[in-house]
Amino acid sequence: MQSKYIYPFTAILNQEDLKLCLLLNLIDPSIGGVLATGDKGTAKTTMVRGLSQLMGTDFPFVNLPIGATEDRVLGSINLEALINQKTTIVDKGLLAQAHQGFLYIDEVNLLNDYLMDVLLDASATGGYHLEREGISQWMDSRFCLVGTMNPEEGALRPQLLDRFGLSVTIQTPKDVKTRTKIAMQRLDFDSDPVTFYKQFETEEQTIKKQVLLAKQQLNTITISEIVQERCAALTIANQVEGMRADILLLKTARAYAAYLNQAEVTLEMVDTIAPFVLQHRAKEYTPPSDQDKETPSNRDNPTSEEETTTQNGQSTASFQLPKAVQQGLKFSAPKATKKQEIKLDTSSYQPSVSYPAQRQPEISVIKSIKNYLSTGKFTAIYQQANKKATANIVFLIDTSASMAIDQQIGYLKGVIEKTITAQPFKKVQYAIVGLQGTTAKIVQEFTSNTQQVSATNYQLKTGGKTNLGAAFFKVYELIRSINTQTVQLFVFTDGKINTGAQNPFQYAIDTYKKYLARIQKTTVIDTETGFVRLGKAQQLAQQLRLNYNTISDF
Repeated sequence: MQSKYIYPFTAILNQEDLKLCLLLNLIDPSIGGVLATGDKGTAKTTMVRGLSQLMGTDFPFVNLPIGATEDRVLGSINLEALINQKTTIVDKGLLAQAHQGFLYIDEVNLLNDYLMDVLLDASATGGYHLEREGISQWMDSRFCLVGTMNPEEGALRPQLLDRFGLSVTIQTPKDVKTRTKIAMQRLDFDSDPVTFYKQFETEEQTIKKQVLLAKQQLNTITISEIVQERCAALTIANQVEGMRADILLLKTARAYAAYLNQAEVTLEMVDTIAPFVLQHRAKEYTPPSDQDKETPSNRDNPTSEEETTTQNGQSTASFQLPKAVQQGLKFSAPKATKKQEIKLDTSSYQPSVSYPAQRQPEISVIKSIKNYLSTGKFTAIYQQANKKATANIVFLIDTSASMAIDQQIGYLKGVIEKTITAQPFKKVQYAIVGLQGTTAKIVQEFTSNTQQVSATNYQLKTGGKTNLGAAFFKVYELIRSINTQTVQLFVFTDGKINTGAQNPFQYAIDTYKKYLARIQKTTVIDTETGFVRLGKAQQLAQQLRLNYNTISDF
């Protein structure tokens, strides 16, 4: 007979950060869930299931598969009851089943865009309207969203990433004794789950009581003005957009104080939970320092030197367009009619009847029933849906150290700025991939907000080497879940690829062929200047059979 027990929450070793984040969300569900990123096989799923067991049978635990259909997620009409009993019965979807509990998504970064949108709406409003033929019903859906992912398999959509209140990075333990103890405990549990659980039963009940007591005391916790200023200073220092991070710092610190059975939030508590709130929202997370504690308000008035330099000596002042671009003049070009902007081809983007990846078409209930009544045989008839088309423009920018020569990066920013402000089309999204150190980074996810793209463009800095192979793979991560027929890629580079493999240039060629060959329109824009030129960017375009232009063409 199989045991009813699953692996105890308190028996899990070496994952204290994730355990704390989950407990804090139990104390205050409005924190908004936890995202666990990192290695596979580190007990992420086991931990969530164990916490559900710890809280009792009335605590929902719902696993949302990444390939789930809309009917499965939102709910649907029970066709059998409608046909046989002539009654309308609504089968609850996974979101409604997760009400007041956990909604768990493994590999959340692979979830298709449509289901992501549904999750965003439900998490923001605490429920959703189930609209089906003949019914319109509100479904309560307040849940703690717990997601796990491996960053190497793709980035998470920024809108969904920000919805996770806390984030934790999980790593495989390196200590021999720790690994040995984890493995032996698992063997003991598999051999005799009942006996193993009883060893931790007292500890499980203690944690449960601690959580329930903390929930009762939550609204009585005091938050001093010093703590409030500390939270604000941290979000400013880490350049976090919006006010969500400020609110979550206060909420999470308050929940932590309640968990510790303390009456007031302290600065030390804020410093403990700050990484969980900020590291997935800040562009470059900076841990709290002792200097931050002294006078948070002083950070609002930096010196002129602080405003213009960084640790590596690069300017952080707002980038200014070259005068030629500001005045709307043209760069030197063979033909005087050419303008300083990239021409985007949007003629091929027409609405078509299709469905997003992994999303199944919906059943037309009325048509299916009418067909059944007339033929005596039930056949599912599906609805038709039009998918709105969008042009997806990717700027891959070589921001290596060589681009600082002769203000090349400044002219590239000018070209991109003119491009995004000159396009009259509304159905255009932009993304930016840049080089960083010896690898590459997605510095701007797809967005139609041209002001946001412009701001990201201005903030680009030069430095590091040219790993174009890594940059091509980052482009693949951006577009892997969208129709490549809608993608146009513009590669700004001098072609001097100097890192990434034993043969960096060939590595870039091979990476493009493997991951990006399906893109219909890719243009290499050669940024090499000077009297003597190596022509590497042109070689790249020729070998990959891509469109080729020089920067002087713009």
